[in-house]
Amino acid sequence: MSALSFSQKQALTLSWRLLRPQAPATFRKILLELEMASPKVKQIFYKAALVDAFNKDEEHVATMDVHIKLIVKFFDDLLSVLDDEAECVERMKRIGSAHAILARSCAFSSDIWEQLGEISLERICTHESVQKTREAGRAWRILLACLIDELRTGFDGEARMHRKSSSAEHLSGDEDINTKLRQLRMDYDHTVPYK
Repeated sequence: MSALSFSQKQALTLSWRLLRPQAPATFRKILLELEMASPKVKQIFYKAALVDAFNKDEEHVATMDVHIKLIVKFFDDLLSVLDDEAECVERMKRIGSAHAILARSCAFSSDIWEQLGEISLERICTHESVQKTREAGRAWRILLACLIDELRTGFDGEARMHRKSSSAEHLSGDEDINTKLRQLRMDYDHTVPYK
């Protein structure tokens, strides 16, 4: 983010204003392309659509349509606080860490973030509103590279924490088993009349 010059930040804001009306369609193309590149993503969105059919909780909906709305809102919010690098990075990491639960439940991996980055770079940087100025293209490349790095950082950090806590739970389960086995041996030893 600090690599963005003042003119690049202006180019981002201006190109986003031009891109914004077509943003939902652009992000739908990006996510559909990601589904083709990664069957895991398609499976996750498919499961989300099934769950959504029975879900009354709007806050935890994870369908593609909801993701598209959230991505558009994310860029609206991100570009409004572009001068606050710490806030931008924190928002990016938060989104990455929110997806870490998918590492365990759906085999979501960091490579998917890389695929998303490649597809997003191609789709956004070739969009006519971004290609109007050379500065806008450079700015979007910097922003998207930073975004993917921070998404991945947040995801990997949180996924590691889940793995550690899962391992700790597993180990404590082993201790419980060992305790129960010791107790069984003691109970057995007390019930056997001869030794």
